[in-house]
Amino acid sequence: MRLTINLSTRTYINHGQLNLALSLVFLVLLGILALNVWGISSRAGEASRISGELTAMQKKTAGSSSPAFTEPDYQRLMSHIHFANAVISRKTFNWVTLLDYLESVVPDGVAVTKIEPDPKTKVLKLSGATLSFMRLRQLLENMEQSQQFSEIFLLSQTDAKVGDAQKGISFNITCQVRMQ
Repeated sequence: MRLTINLSTRTYINHGQLNLALSLVFLVLLGILALNVWGISSRAGEASRISGELTAMQKKTAGSSSPAFTEPDYQRLMSHIHFANAVISRKTFNWVTLLDYLESVVPDGVAVTKIEPDPKTKVLKLSGATLSFMRLRQLLENMEQSQQFSEIFLLSQTDAKVGDAQKGISFNITCQVRMQ
């Protein structure tokens, strides 16, 4: 007689291993729950401690008749704030965009020697030199046709002599810049 077992007719589950795995999962979830409860309770305690300190500070400042700052201290603080804001404003000026704008309008034969932007008023002061008035006129026309420059004024132009044979024109221009 030959005995054979057909395993596909019946489901075989190892209940011991299944119970062990479920017990481990339950213990891990119980540990996570305990950590969350501990975290919430410690945060609630910290919040109540901070609330108590805040209430004590409010009572302390409400009862005092002297101002928190004297006028000289306030003025000194304001001067430090204005200085810091001016430094931040100078550091955040977008030089690359300004130089791109200038590159698009400055024709050949014109040398820009000085650029002074004012970030607050958007005023740009340019100084430079060129060999002929025609090139200076071309610069002014290019700036007027550009969308980035407005209120263009030629402040001064003077004849400049470089060496014995070379003559040129030095100029100063002021304008408004639309920084985008």
